[in-house]
Formats: sequence, structure tokens, C-alpha cells
Amino acid sequence: MITVPTFNILLVEDHADTLMAYSKLLRVDGHTVFTADGYQAAIDLVKKERIDLAVCDIALWDGNGCDLLKELQKIQKLKAIAVTGFTLADEVDNYRAAGFDAVLPKPLQLAQITLLISGLQSSSQPN
Repeated sequence: MITVPTFNILLVEDHADTLMAYSKLLRVDGHTVFTADGYQAAIDLVKKERIDLAVCDIALWDGNGCDLLKELQKIQKLKAIAVTGFTLADEVDNYRAAGFDAVLPKPLQLAQITLLISGLQSSSQPN
């Protein structure tokens, strides 16, 4: 039997219904999902849990997702996907410069995130 590797995912989203829906989407493939409703909650969680991947909204009620990613990466090395409604070319460039491996537009689609996570898993496997 082939087992598909799963990630410990930190999902950061400040809209409660969206947080719940996205966490369900991410759990479909067997990932462990930790949720945070903002900047400080995400930092507190990463100090306690091993996280492989952060899926992060950019516009949070208590901070900016780009600044958050920089803080999270000081605590532990992790991959990151920005999920945002702000996807103009210069905005996407800023997210990538902040350290995001990929950017997905809202609303998040299961097929998009599944394919992207699969690619990130492949790229993190040792050769």
C-alpha cells in the first residue's frame, strides 16, 4: 500500500466561516490542520507545534500576512502559500519576496490547493 505524505498545516484566516471551510478542505487529503484567526494566534501556535506548511491570508485583522510569514520563519522553517483576494502582479511579487512559495486567489478551490500542496510535498522530499 502506498502512503501519501501529509503535512502539518497552519491555516491563518481571520474570517470564521472561511477558516472553518478551508480547514475542512485541507483535512480531506489527510493533513493535520491547525487554525489561527490572526497574526498573534499564528505565532503562538507555531511556538508550540511543528508546522510544515502555512496557508495564510494576507489581510489579517491584527497584521499583515507577509510580516507574519517572516516572523513564523524565524521560529521554524516552513513552506507557505498565500491565499488572498489581492492578486495584481506587483502584489504577487511582494508575496513571493516575503517568502511565500505560491499564491492562490480567493475563493480557494479544492483542486487548486490539492495540486499545489502535492507539488510542495514533492519538492520537499529528499532525492
